[in-house]
Amino acid sequence: MDNKKLKIVIMTQSDRFFLPKNIKKTSHIADVSEVVQVNCKSSLNNKLTDYYNWFGLFQCAKMGVLTILYTAFDILDKLFKYKIFKGIYSVESISKANKLPFRVITDSNSPEFVEHIRKINPDLIISYSAPQVIKSELLNIPEHGVINVHGSLLPDYRGCLPSFWYLYNDEKVGGATVHYMSAKIDDGDIIVQGTVDISDCKTMFSLMKKTKLLGGELMIKAIEDISSNNVSTKPNDVENGSYFTWPTKEQAKEFLKKGYRLI
Repeated sequence: MDNKKLKIVIMTQSDRFFLPKNIKKTSHIADVSEVVQVNCKSSLNNKLTDYYNWFGLFQCAKMGVLTILYTAFDILDKLFKYKIFKGIYSVESISKANKLPFRVITDSNSPEFVEHIRKINPDLIISYSAPQVIKSELLNIPEHGVINVHGSLLPDYRGCLPSFWYLYNDEKVGGATVHYMSAKIDDGDIIVQGTVDISDCKTMFSLMKKTKLLGGELMIKAIEDISSNNVSTKPNDVENGSYFTWPTKEQAKEFLKKGYRLI
């Protein structure tokens, strides 16, 4: 498929901070058939109670103020037909501003959605923080499979909230990885990965800003490599990596005692 844009579907979740810019960059180098926003129980915007329990009222209020501000920017942008901010303050707006079909679903593996994707018949599905494990029926549809960007250097820091665990463990170097997806979490061969200095990061937000930017750049490279049939993968040796789930309230307290914050 040299010199031909791949036909892709982007799967993601609601986000006002980082993902819209990555979606826009992707639309410049691929033929985006649809942007799919997955709103499910494990989506980050549905875990507000957990964030309150982990980080407390003040940190959540700071995040809430920033979210309200970005929401106001998004509303203003919509009123002026995306001529002010170009849609960068929500996944829906970046899709509409760039004339990309947009859909919201609650189950990535529902028969209805799988059939919908089968009709689109994309060359590739890419995941920017899609919040559900994708099962084999959907994984097997695209000719080039499904690829995901994860905010760590796989096989280390597989699982939930790598931004939290990188800081919790006082790491100085972080990274991002683009890998083929399987029916297991953060599994599948690694396509490309890169490192980033996180030694100056004291908040999850600042760390995510770095890894999401890097992840978007790596995803572009991965798509270009797949398009030119120039992919060179390496095993994602999960047996010798590390996996983290959601933090406990006690771990969150220790995180705060170390001087780290959400934002």
